[in-house]
Amino acid sequence: MDKRTIDQLRRRFIFIAFFSLTVAMLFISSLIYLTNNIIEKRNVRMILNYIVENEGELQGSTDQRDGEVIRDRVNSDYNVIRFLGEIFNNAGVGDDSGRYYRASYFAILYDSQGKFLRTRTNHVLLVTDAEAQAYGRQALMSKRKSGRVGVYYYKVGKTDDGGTIVVYLDRTDNLLVSARLLYLVVMIIIVGMSIAGTLTWRVSYMAIQPEIKNAENQKRFLTNASHELKTPLAVIRANTEMQEMLEGQNEWTESTMRQVERLSGLIQNLVMITRSNEHSGEHGDIEICDITKIIDESFDAFQSVILREKKQIKKEIQENVKMRAREGHIRQLCSLLVDNAIKYCDDEGEISVSLFQKGRGIMLVISNTYKEGAKVDYQRFFERFYRQDESHNNDNRSGYGIGLSIAENIVEQYRGVIRADWKEDVIYFKCMLKPLR
Repeated sequence: MDKRTIDQLRRRFIFIAFFSLTVAMLFISSLIYLTNNIIEKRNVRMILNYIVENEGELQGSTDQRDGEVIRDRVNSDYNVIRFLGEIFNNAGVGDDSGRYYRASYFAILYDSQGKFLRTRTNHVLLVTDAEAQAYGRQALMSKRKSGRVGVYYYKVGKTDDGGTIVVYLDRTDNLLVSARLLYLVVMIIIVGMSIAGTLTWRVSYMAIQPEIKNAENQKRFLTNASHELKTPLAVIRANTEMQEMLEGQNEWTESTMRQVERLSGLIQNLVMITRSNEHSGEHGDIEICDITKIIDESFDAFQSVILREKKQIKKEIQENVKMRAREGHIRQLCSLLVDNAIKYCDDEGEISVSLFQKGRGIMLVISNTYKEGAKVDYQRFFERFYRQDESHNNDNRSGYGIGLSIAENIVEQYRGVIRADWKEDVIYFKCMLKPLR
């Protein structure tokens, strides 16, 4: 596993961990803030209903011009509000003196004909009778039974004699508590995200260490297995060739040689897997490559095979397509996809290659006719050692399920995307590649 792959794995881990922690913090903080708002609105509704029922005069309250309060603890939310008051140092919210609501309000009364009767402003400061009447008209004109105007919540109700009463409740202190709570929630989220980002970054390497070791073990196994298999295969090949020289060829020696060739091809592909994960310069230096020429030459190398199998050829290659890349990568990618197309193309079908510039990158499309592709799971095509046509053992479709996996690895090195699609009896392999940096 090279440095680029490790960095990608770390970034993926950091993103998932950071995203999960952030969602958890947002959920908890939002729950706290929304719970406070729900409690506040319920308290406002209860107080307004109580004042309306008493037509603007609180029964059992201690009337004081400088901010009257209701000495009532019957509501089950008292402890929560008291706790919030202690957090924000707000003496007017649930303090030890038994004050529960800051009942700073004023009321405007109208008769059954809608004519103004009087105002009650003895429970509020800094609101004159004229201002109270203006607030009353505003509430009536809104045609709403309740609402909010600035720091005031209001309710329109009926009196016992059929008149109308409009009550405005001042919740300045409680809105200040909510604003402080919102500020605290935002600060908790910001600080929490900073801490979460730092922690996930520091522990990310430790978290992916098992994956790195597993990848290194796999790479070591593939390399060792390839080397260990080469010697016995060489012995089998030599012995079989000697037998053919002494006794002549027969069906048994031919069968043995075919299997030796298959195993040799498998070993070669195992070596290709190992090398495809190494971003070294063995595929050539990074330079501005003539992609048109590379694809054209790579495809032409297969023309004799394609024509021998009586398949049709179609090329749509744009002229003068260039991109910063490694020439060996592009040749290998084209060869892998064309070889796959030859294996799975229908008899007397058509194999097509298309190339065109897309921004600074390129789009390479290689397709072949494949009438049996309607029910194929194309998402699994790029899994290593996956063979869709496992039930067939003919030579035309022999393979190891490795080529497309290597092609995907090459495309990923170019920060690109490769996908397989099927439409109207044709399977398309589309590669979008971006220039190397």
